[in-house]
Amino acid sequence: MKILITGINGQVGHALMQELTEYELIGLTRKDCDLTNLDQIKEVIDQHQPELIINPAAYTKVDEAEGEPKLAFKINRDAPKVIAEKAREYNIPFIHFSTDYVFDGEKKEEYLESDSTQPLGVYGQSKCAGEEAIQKVGGLTYIFRTSWVYSKIGNNFYHTIKKLSQERGELKVVADQMGVPTSNLFIAEQIKTIIPQLHENNTRVYHLVPEGSCSWYEFAKQIIGKTNPKFDLSNLHAITTDEFPTKTKRPKNSILNNAKIKQTFNLKFRHWQRDLEKVINS
Repeated sequence: MKILITGINGQVGHALMQELTEYELIGLTRKDCDLTNLDQIKEVIDQHQPELIINPAAYTKVDEAEGEPKLAFKINRDAPKVIAEKAREYNIPFIHFSTDYVFDGEKKEEYLESDSTQPLGVYGQSKCAGEEAIQKVGGLTYIFRTSWVYSKIGNNFYHTIKKLSQERGELKVVADQMGVPTSNLFIAEQIKTIIPQLHENNTRVYHLVPEGSCSWYEFAKQIIGKTNPKFDLSNLHAITTDEFPTKTKRPKNSILNNAKIKQTFNLKFRHWQRDLEKVINS
């Protein structure tokens, strides 16, 4: 099977290229396929004629999106819509990744796929609009929402906390936002298991996150505890969101319920802490 993967320099794209080696892979960087150039997207798909398209590429700068709404919507809504249209034209499956930020975080329980989306900022709004555009096109489309994605490459929470713990003797981390840390390795592993099971009866939105949940503070504590034994964890301080203001409001609760995807594709997930260990040891 020939699989076209966008954004291979990103966290998820990179992991997919490492994991799906049994397939014929066409890995695209921004240079190969600029998602702001809709005509180029069509040309690249026509040129390669893949049998499956996976789109991990996205505009992910949450705060910067407030000042660049046109760019965020072009990459997160318009590009996926064009990819979905080409996938439908060729009658091939299309896997797209979305985010926990499509929710406002006001729900007390875990979020289900059926819960109404109410994004708080431009980033979440653009990803939500991408979901809607893809679903409107129809065809063999799969939307996998994930959350708090981290890895050993690129800019992400894992990288930042690990670096800061080596540079500073004291750190403050938000403790009143809850979610599910999800590694790029976890995502790629599950996609590998899911690919052979794709068929027209299971096209829909799914939540792709490991077991368990935590706050950013708890996540930081685990990262530092496992990577930097010299850091005194009593100098890691839990603070509130109000004490760490950001340009964009973040959802207080973005814990995604993963029961549907496990049942549909017969998957067994590790706890996010086990997953963290796997990333550290990789």
